[in-house]
This record gives sequence, structure tokens and C-alpha cells, in this order.
Amino acid sequence: MKTMIQCSSVFVFMILVLPGGFAQSAEDGSLLPLEKQDRLAIEKYLGKEVVGQAIPAPALVDTNRYVNMSAGNRNYRLVSGPDTGNIEHHRPTLLKQDANKTTWRYDTGARFIYYILGKEDGNYVVTGVTDNEEGVFIQYSPNKPFMLQGLAPGEQRNIQTEMKVFELSNPDKQIHTGILDIGYRYLGAYKVTVPAGSFDAVLIKWTFNGKVGPASLNDTQYRFFVADIGMIAAIEQMKVSATLLYKKQRKIAKVLVDKPKS
Repeated sequence: MKTMIQCSSVFVFMILVLPGGFAQSAEDGSLLPLEKQDRLAIEKYLGKEVVGQAIPAPALVDTNRYVNMSAGNRNYRLVSGPDTGNIEHHRPTLLKQDANKTTWRYDTGARFIYYILGKEDGNYVVTGVTDNEEGVFIQYSPNKPFMLQGLAPGEQRNIQTEMKVFELSNPDKQIHTGILDIGYRYLGAYKVTVPAGSFDAVLIKWTFNGKVGPASLNDTQYRFFVADIGMIAAIEQMKVSATLLYKKQRKIAKVLVDKPKS
């Protein structure tokens, strides 16, 4: 059972937040209303008052502004899941910076610590994640997409990555491997209201399917980002199944409580 629970952590990502407008203002973008299944999933976990009407969606030409890692600490309230009502204190820390890339450690203040790489081409990717509760570190190769540069509204990219799972207490000991198929889609832009305020936000959807060790994994995630703010809301819907006798599900959603102070 412990092994199955360890496997469930491989799909959980991180989130970010801040205020502002779009990262580019060339010409008006596409107006893409949410498809029914996406709206139902979002309203189920975030509530019906968070996501409003569709607005013109820009091309994602400046990922730095949407990710906004340098804005400092931020707080999120859990609005779905077993810890509903709790506050997560997220702390991004710059580990390394050179002319071509930046490396960040993103601590959610709970069980997960994410390692994020900002690349020269503008892509932000997750290189690995520490799960302190299960005592494992998960490494992705190629890296898992977090915010990809240059996507047009409605565009999807498909990526396959290998996962390697190591024990935290013995980092040289690899205990699982697996393959993960990722669908990464820019759904559009929408009016979004969270405790931190009302914003024009872009919405990214991730779908995950794969197998690590003996466990099959299936996940759908949504994240709303605002230029010069960061991530303002996120949803994870995780399903893990190893046998007919073992199934694990996570339904977690969080919203930005207040704007970062820096």
C-alpha cells in the first residue's frame, strides 16, 4: 500500500499567483468559451462564482510575466479536498541564474517541493518534485511542462516523459520507473475572481496518463495565470489504480488569498 501511495505523488505540480493584465497586447485574440466538461470540472472544485465569461485570449509570448517567480511568497486557500479551509504558504527560491536559464526551488509549505527550470527559449518546466510525506523524489526526463512559450489560444502540445522515483533517505536508490503521456493545452482567457481580487487570466489544462511501478495514473489539472501576478487558482483531479482492490483519488483546488508583497 505504501508503494501505491508513493506512486500517487508523481503528478502533483505547483502553483503561483499575482495582479495585472495580459503579457502582450498586440491584436485581440480568440474568444474561446469553456467546453462543457471543463466548466463542470472547474465549477465542481472551485465553485460557480470563480470563473466568469470568456475574453479575448493573447498568444503566450512572455512566460516570465505569467509565471512571475520573482514576486516572492504567496498564500493559497484550499477550497476542495480533505484539507479544505487550510492555507498553503508557497515560497519560491532562486537557486541559480545565468545568461541562459534560471533554476527555482518552489516549496508549497505542505508536502511538496518543486524544482522549476526557466529556459532560454522561454519555457518553464518541472525537473523534479520532492514528496516529503511519502519520502520520495521524482525526476522527469524530458522535463514536465509548466508554462510553455509561444502557444496560441486553443493550441495543444503532446509530450512523453520518463519518471524515476528515488528514496529521499537513500537518494541513490531508485525504487520505480514509469512513462507519462502529457497533453498540454492553452484553453483560452477568462474573467476570474479569487480572494486576492478579480483578474483577466489565461487557463492551461494538463492531462496525464501513464504507469509508474505497479500503479496506473490518470490526472487532469487546470491552472489560471495572470501576467505580472502568477498563478491565481489551480485544480488537481488525480486517480491512481494499482489493482481492483486499490484505488486512490485526490480532488484538490486552491485560490490565491492575497497578492505577493514584493
